[in-house]
Amino acid sequence: MSATARDSSADHLIVTLQHKIDEVIAPQLRGVRNFALVDFPDHPNVGDSAIWLGETLYLKEKLGHSPAYVCTCETWSKDEFIEAVPDGPIFIHGGGNFGDLWPKHQAFREMLISSFPDRLIVQLPQTVHFSSKSNLEKSKRIINAHKNVTMLVRDLRSLGEVQESFASAVQLCPDMAFCLGRQRVPSSIGRDLLLLLRTDHEAVKHEESIQLPGSCAVEDWLFERRGIGKRMILKTWANMLLSPDKKVVSRIDRRFEWFQNLASNRVDRGLRQLGSARYVVTDRLHAHILCTLLDVPHTVVDNNYGKIGGFVESWTHSFAKLVGPVPSLAQALDIYVHSLMGNTA
Repeated sequence: MSATARDSSADHLIVTLQHKIDEVIAPQLRGVRNFALVDFPDHPNVGDSAIWLGETLYLKEKLGHSPAYVCTCETWSKDEFIEAVPDGPIFIHGGGNFGDLWPKHQAFREMLISSFPDRLIVQLPQTVHFSSKSNLEKSKRIINAHKNVTMLVRDLRSLGEVQESFASAVQLCPDMAFCLGRQRVPSSIGRDLLLLLRTDHEAVKHEESIQLPGSCAVEDWLFERRGIGKRMILKTWANMLLSPDKKVVSRIDRRFEWFQNLASNRVDRGLRQLGSARYVVTDRLHAHILCTLLDVPHTVVDNNYGKIGGFVESWTHSFAKLVGPVPSLAQALDIYVHSLMGNTA
């Protein structure tokens, strides 16, 4: 279906998905005081930072305060967690790492579930993908032994896989980046077409003989300036020292603020990157989501296991300025060229 044949606005879609998120997650928050939000994505990928900011924004809005404990999967401390959250739930950061494509994060998830059999553990919205049956069987043994895990998934295919393999409660829920709400283009438009394409192991190999338009930029969003972590630490300390409320803050509070500054810096970078183009072609799910929040016209090409297609089918197929997913980059470029012809006709 062509983009012009659709009539759903960005604002309507975003509000609808925010309501769905609240409908699914709010029941998990009844009676919750202290809680942990774990597996902060300390890497340059803009999409994971957008999810994190959406999660923290939603949880603070609903509960009135920030997490009592946060960590990356490398900085987890069981003693520190128990001291900060003696009896509250563990929320695990959402995204696309449930399965065996990103084993470090899956191992961390399984360790938490094994270590805290009596805690409520909520896996925030994920895409589920296992390429190995043995890895799936291992996860099934660990997760099915826990009697209080709720799994939220972002697409219908993941929902079916969890319902078939896991005994946990499971619900379909949109990506938490939609909690960021409608965004305004933060930079002037300086290029006609941006191809924002994956360069990691979820990428599809695109055709080598494609003729690219002359005004086309080809980028990913995994690059960031060196030293960003240190700069965000300095920003965190400066903000706290200059705050009119000079209260003493804990190490966890400082860590949380540092995480927020890092994630905000990365998302701002991604918004500037996408907002600088009149049209975007991408095979990154969160480039699609942020283009939707920015109301930027775009075409999506699926990644190597159908993550984008599943998400679009489940949630965003009605967005007026989206075309796709399409099966190839060549087809996406044909759509872009034909859209130019339509605009000049």
